[in-house]
Amino acid sequence: SRGTGKTSAAKIMARAVNCEHPDNGNPCGECESCQRLKREESLDVMEIDAASNNGVEEIRDLRETVKYPPQHGQYKVYIIDEVHMLSASAFNALLKTLEEPPAHVIFILATTEPQRLPATILSRCQRFDFGRIPAQQIVGRLRQVVDGASATASDQALHLIARAAEGGMRDALSILDMCLGYGSDVTEELVRSVLGTADRAFLFHFADALRDQDASTLMGLIDELMRGGREPIVFAKDVSQHLRALLMAKCCPDDLASLLDLTPEDAEEYIGQAESLSPTRLMNMLELFMAVETDLRWASSPRLALENAALKACLRTEDTDAAALNDRIAELEKQVADLTDKLKGGAFVSAAPAAAPATPRQPEKRPAPPKPVPLTPTGRSPQDAWKEAMNLLKRSEAGTFALLSNNGRFVGCEDACYRWEANPGMEVFVT
Repeated sequence: SRGTGKTSAAKIMARAVNCEHPDNGNPCGECESCQRLKREESLDVMEIDAASNNGVEEIRDLRETVKYPPQHGQYKVYIIDEVHMLSASAFNALLKTLEEPPAHVIFILATTEPQRLPATILSRCQRFDFGRIPAQQIVGRLRQVVDGASATASDQALHLIARAAEGGMRDALSILDMCLGYGSDVTEELVRSVLGTADRAFLFHFADALRDQDASTLMGLIDELMRGGREPIVFAKDVSQHLRALLMAKCCPDDLASLLDLTPEDAEEYIGQAESLSPTRLMNMLELFMAVETDLRWASSPRLALENAALKACLRTEDTDAAALNDRIAELEKQVADLTDKLKGGAFVSAAPAAAPATPRQPEKRPAPPKPVPLTPTGRSPQDAWKEAMNLLKRSEAGTFALLSNNGRFVGCEDACYRWEANPGMEVFVT
């Protein structure tokens, strides 16, 4: 994960292996070697950016310098940051040195994409995975920074920064630094303004409109959002996070506070809103807004793409795809289950009607066979004969055909006489 301290840990390790008086493996920070490394005056620790030095020539120069012993400390430490950016030929040039490194050399490779490293490199390394930092730890560290800067910050603001950082301490400190640039009092409104996100009340109102299929309110909220200068892609991400929280509240309400790092009051609010939504519909809406996040990156009109996704999530009863049908079936099943529970609970209990006295069973009467349709002299049924006559008139006498079709109807046939009856008010056409 990015921003979790990989390069910082590499520098601390470089200082520890060269410390003259280590304390249980930790650098003392007071010896000459630690002070020199703190001032970045030591030539025994070299940090290489593989993103800008990814060619084979740079690795060849490195192979020449590793031969020389350290000047002051015990080890020479090479920290190669973003090592996955090295080219294939550069990896091949580095492989020989990693196979048989000098005794006084330590290589530390840092990367956010270890899967891009060749297996021959990974097999010669000790691997340490840095996970995302929990939000509570980030909040604690941010509180220390705020107190050290003689500033103030609310707990809600720090929790918002921690959630926005997504487990990266560096991102959290960067966001806090931007907020402190506006003043010494960091509030939740200030953090949302810096991040460009919508507040919780706005998101709950938006989710209520989705639930109630209130397209007018949705369009008004999006218009308010755009007039406030918010970014559609940021708002789409916020809605996705809110829908995810509602889905978690629906599936595992007991563990919601710990899973999402929420207060018990916030968790109850999510659980209350999720009660009237089915898991199927929540998943469908979440898929829509996750997809629109990608579409908004390339859309010529981001607002149009956001409104389209919101209307699809809102007016899902007008859809005819399988997802919408499954959604409606799930809601009907829920309504039937609720009604069944009410019936079992006695909400709609009524006295059972008295049993009717048994009556002797009567023998079943078979229906009489249908009478044959009388045929006309042409050998066809009256309806078929009339249709054939009308088809002939349609080709030869279009006016007569229109008159008979629009102003009356065929009512039957007697022998060779076909009867046509005019509509009420059209008796003027009868001759």
